[in-house]
Amino acid sequence: MLSAARLGAFVVLGALLAGFLAFSVHVSGLEPDADASGDAIIVLTGGEGRLAVATELLERRAGSRLLISGVHPDVTPDELRAAMGTSARLFDCCVDLGREAADTTGNAIETAGWVSERGYDRVLIVTSDYHLPRSLLEMRARMPDVELVAYPVRSPRPWTDVHSARRWLLEYLKFTAVWVRYSVSNPHA
Repeated sequence: MLSAARLGAFVVLGALLAGFLAFSVHVSGLEPDADASGDAIIVLTGGEGRLAVATELLERRAGSRLLISGVHPDVTPDELRAAMGTSARLFDCCVDLGREAADTTGNAIETAGWVSERGYDRVLIVTSDYHLPRSLLEMRARMPDVELVAYPVRSPRPWTDVHSARRWLLEYLKFTAVWVRYSVSNPHA
């Protein structure tokens, strides 16, 4: 017969596995709205393809400004503009570099300040699809009155290779921790 501790561990592991499966299915179904628009666009650095998608959104005027949150202090504006492949004119007029954020919580804090300073009501959040659920939790906690429009950047699915599976699993565990933190600190939200 299983001890209570082993049974509890088995139940917790089963719940985490079921949660990861639900998370993976949900995130795999996220699709960007081709007609999405807002007052501005925020892109969170750190993932493949994010900057290119945000640049394309800015070029087609899906938002009037672009905040690139989490820019490394050593990256120059010229290097970033070259990586974006956009004109100096568009970059100079409409791109802001956020250099304070070192993680997703920092992205949310940096974004909330930037959005508040400009009085925006609706913003597009561009990040990798697997990163969106946690990013939106962090951002909603800091900007409850701002409409956040998720704009997922497709990433390799967790069943395609070990690296992707690990990345998605770690993100699911981080998402779960943030969800629990906000659920405990504000159970009626």
